Amino acid sequence: MMNRKSNLPSSSPRWSNRLYAIVTAIYRKRPVWMVSFSASEASLSEGLRAACASTAMLALGNLLHDPVFAWAAIGAFWTCLADAAGSNRTRFASMMGFALLSTLCGGLTAFASAEGTAFAALALLVFTSLGAFGRIWGAATSQVTILAATACVVMVDRPMRDVREGLAFLGVYLIGCLFAVALSLTVWRIHPFGASRASLRMVYLRLADIAFDSARLLQQRSTPREWATHAAKFRADARVALERSRKALASVPATRTGAREAYDTLLALLTEGEALFAYLIAVSGACEKMPGDEWRATRAARLLTGMGETLRSIGAQANEGRWEHLADLQLRVRRLARRLENALMEPVKLTSDFELVDFTPVQAPPPRFADSVAATLARVWATLKANLSLESVGLRHAARVGVTTTAGFLVIRALGLPFGYWATMATLLILQPSIAATWPRSIERAAGSIVGGVLAAGIGYAIHSPLGISLAVFPLVMATMALRPVSYSLFVLFLTPTFVLVADFATPGASEFAYALTRLGNNVLGCVLALLATFYLWPTREKSDYRTYLRDAVRANLAYLIAALESPRQSEKDMERLRRAAGLGSNNAEEAIARIRLEKLEDSLVDTVTLTVLSLLRKMAGTATQLRLSANRREMQDRHDELRVWLAAVNADIEAALNRTILPLRHDLPARERLTSLEADAVGELALMQRLLTERMREARG
Repeated sequence: MMNRKSNLPSSSPRWSNRLYAIVTAIYRKRPVWMVSFSASEASLSEGLRAACASTAMLALGNLLHDPVFAWAAIGAFWTCLADAAGSNRTRFASMMGFALLSTLCGGLTAFASAEGTAFAALALLVFTSLGAFGRIWGAATSQVTILAATACVVMVDRPMRDVREGLAFLGVYLIGCLFAVALSLTVWRIHPFGASRASLRMVYLRLADIAFDSARLLQQRSTPREWATHAAKFRADARVALERSRKALASVPATRTGAREAYDTLLALLTEGEALFAYLIAVSGACEKMPGDEWRATRAARLLTGMGETLRSIGAQANEGRWEHLADLQLRVRRLARRLENALMEPVKLTSDFELVDFTPVQAPPPRFADSVAATLARVWATLKANLSLESVGLRHAARVGVTTTAGFLVIRALGLPFGYWATMATLLILQPSIAATWPRSIERAAGSIVGGVLAAGIGYAIHSPLGISLAVFPLVMATMALRPVSYSLFVLFLTPTFVLVADFATPGASEFAYALTRLGNNVLGCVLALLATFYLWPTREKSDYRTYLRDAVRANLAYLIAALESPRQSEKDMERLRRAAGLGSNNAEEAIARIRLEKLEDSLVDTVTLTVLSLLRKMAGTATQLRLSANRREMQDRHDELRVWLAAVNADIEAALNRTILPLRHDLPARERLTSLEADAVGELALMQRLLTERMREARG
C-alpha cells in the first residue's frame, strides 16, 4: 500500500490551494455585469501560439525597418482568434477562410474609402451586415465572418489610393495571416482527443468546486439561502461542463473511437463524472441538513476538501493523457466517500453502476469529400432560405449591426475623431441579437478598456523603442488569448494595451497616453451606440411568457423526485435519464429568467415567486438524489398507501396549476411517523411547490 501511494502524483502545494480559494472567492463575488469568470478555462497554449505569431511579425518588421508589418501582426492575431476548435480540417477551413475573406473584403473597403465617405459607408454597410448575418450558420461561421467584418472596420481608416501600394499592404497583411495558419497546423497541432481531454478536465474541476464549496459552507454553518445559492450556481456549472464533454466525445470521428484505449478511458471518466455529480448533489443535501455537531461537521468538511483536491488531480491527469495514475486516484475518492458516509447523519453511497444514457458517439464511417461538400452546401442553402424573412432574428440582427456600425462611422468621419475604427469595432463586437446579451458585454468592454488604457499608458512611458514594443507585445497577446475564455473584461483589458502598442509600432513617435485616451473614448462611444441600437433599433427580446421553461423544469424535477421515492423499483438507467432531464430543465429555466430580468432591469413579484420555485427545484433534485443514493433507502411498502395517494393528488394539482386550470387547494399531509426523514423532506418540498404554484403565483399575477 505504501508503494501504491508513492506512485501517486504529489499533492498540490499549499500556496496553490490558497490561490485557487482566492480565485473561487473572486468568482463568487464578481460584479453582476461580469457574466463570465472561470480562471480554470485559461488556455496557455492558445496564448503562446498567438503571441509567437504576432511577435514574430513585429520582430520581422523591426528587422526590415518596415512599420507596415504591424498589420501582419494584427492579421496573425485575428487569424488565431478565428481558429475553430475541432479537427485539423475544420481549423484549416476556419483560419484560411478568415485570411482570404478579411484580405479581400478589407482590401475592397480600403479602396472604397479612398473614393470618398459615401463609398466607404456603403462598403461598411454591406460587409458588417454580412458578417453579422453569418451567425445563422453557427458559432464557428459567425466567428470567421464577424472577424472579417472587423478587418473591414479597421481598414476603412487606411484608404488605399495607389493600387500597387495597396496590394503590397494587403500582401504583408496576408503573410501574417498565413504565418499564423502554418504555425497553428504544425507547431500547435491539436491532438485528436485534445478537446475531449480538456472538456473532462473542466468536468472534474466543476465537481471539485462543488466539493470545496460544500466544505466551506459546512464549516461556516451556512444558512439555507447560502446552500440554495450554492446549488443553483455550482450544480448548473457542473451540468453544463458534463454536457460539453458529452458533446466533445460524441463528435470524435469513428476512425478514432474503435479499439482505442484512450477513447474508452475518456468515456469511462465521463460516466464516472456523472456518478460523482449525483453523489456530490446528495452529499451537499446531507451536509445542509447536518445538525450542529461540530466534530462531525469538521471531519466531513476535511474529507470533502480532500475529495476536491483528488478530483482536481483526476482532471489534470485526464487533460495530460496520463492514465497510469487514474485508478489510484479513483480508489482514493472511494476511500474518502466511505469515510464521509460515516461522518454524515444521512449516509450517502458512491455507486459505480451508472449508465451513460442518451450518448450516441459518431460510429458511421466519414463520408466522401464530394458527398460532404454537397451536404454542407445543402444545409447552408436551407438555413439561408429559412432566414430570408423579416421575422428572422438573424436578419434583424444583421440589419441592426450594419446600420449602427455605418452610422457610427459617419458620425466619426463628420467629427474627425482619430482612430475612429476603435468605436465602430466596439459597436460591431458588442452588439448581440438580444438585449440581455448586449448590455452586460458593453459594460464589460468599457470596464476592461478603462483599466487597459491605464496599463497602456504606463507601458508607453516605460518603453519607447520598436524592439522594446515588440517584446512587450508578447506577454500582452499571450494574456489576451489565454484569458479570452475566462472573462470578456480581462480579454479587453489586455487587448487595449496590445492594440495601443501595435499602433505605436506602426506610427512611431506618437503619444502612448493619447492613444490610450483615444481608445477609451472611442470604446465608450461604441458601447453607447451599441446600447442605443439594442434597445431602439428592431429590439429582440426574450419571450415575456417564460412559463414553458418553468413548466418543463417543474415537470422534470417532479418526475425525478417521485421516481426516487419509488426507488429501487426504478432502473438505474431510467433514474439517470430523469436526473439529467431535471438538471437540464432547471438550467434552461434559470437562464431564461436571468435573461428576462436583465432586459427589464427590475424585478416583479412574479419574478420573485419564480426564483423561489427554481430554488425549490434544486432542493427537490438534491432530495431525490439523496433518496436514490441513501444507504438507508427502502422501497415504499404497502403501508405507504397514504403517501402514494397523496403523491398522486399533489402531482395532479401541480400539473393543473401549470396549465392554470385549478383553484388553490390543500391536502392533508401523510402522517410523519410513517415516513423516513428524507421522505418527510420530499413531502414538505412537494407541498411547498404546490402552494407556490397555486396560491403565491396567483397572488403575484393579481
